[in-house]
Amino acid sequence: MNAMTRHTLATAMAVVAIGSLGARPAEAQDHDELPTITARVHGTFQDDAGGLGVVSGDMTIARFEVLNGSVTAIGRIAGAMADSVGNVLGHVDQELAFAVANVASTCNQLRIDLAATDARVLQVPVHFDREVAGFDSREGTTPKARPVLCAAGSVLRKRPSGDAVIRALNDVVAALASRRAP
Repeated sequence: MNAMTRHTLATAMAVVAIGSLGARPAEAQDHDELPTITARVHGTFQDDAGGLGVVSGDMTIARFEVLNGSVTAIGRIAGAMADSVGNVLGHVDQELAFAVANVASTCNQLRIDLAATDARVLQVPVHFDREVAGFDSREGTTPKARPVLCAAGSVLRKRPSGDAVIRALNDVVAALASRRAP
């Protein structure tokens, strides 16, 4: 097996290992899943051996703000980090911020393009790829967040200011959070 094949195999094994660390039991995913705006995030870094390590996890968006002049999604990533040979370096549970590129909303779905970003994870500089965050209100026959998604869609169709986008998106976050309370 050549060095490139070993590296590719090790990276694939690391991604599988990282994915399984964040996996929840199937019974917990059926109907107990909390309504949130989420994204699957992936990042890479140069490890101590000079290889390409990976960070992979799920991001739950908690709020939107203007940072450095851009609408920004801020949330927590829960996942893991592995080096280029597949050794898990640690679990990741920290806040991340991604600039928002495009936002679209219908009365059932929200889709947000997250720009690529750089951040320190477990004291290591990591480059995160461009991702897509979203929420789908349809569960069974009853949409959970239809009113705020419709309102957000209405705001977004009018070429709104950054502040108006943030208000509409934070209204969705607040509505989803209120649905989590017993």
